[in-house]
Amino acid sequence: MTGKPAEKRSIAYRASMMRGGTWTASKPSSALDEAMAQARDALASRRFERVRVEQLFTDPSANRTVTTTVFEQAGSRRETSNLGVWALLGVSVLLGIAAFFVTRFLLGNGLVS
Repeated sequence: MTGKPAEKRSIAYRASMMRGGTWTASKPSSALDEAMAQARDALASRRFERVRVEQLFTDPSANRTVTTTVFEQAGSRRETSNLGVWALLGVSVLLGIAAFFVTRFLLGNGLVS
């Protein structure tokens, strides 16, 4: 089997983060610990849906790159506020009060029998 020397082969690690269904990869690093730290920091920030650490094996002599996932974890969901629910409740109460006064006005003036 002939080929170029094995020295040109390389192994690198990169952290990838998913936000809004789109994966974004960090710069490859030669250290697994560094990529794992990036992934754990991304999880701790709670800004990402998923994170993964991938091992990239590059062999230029065969013109190929093999990617293997070595760590993957879903992030915890960020607590959402109930402002939307409270806003809808407030608007419905105000509209109910307004409807009451409009009905009273129309019945009091004899506009509706």
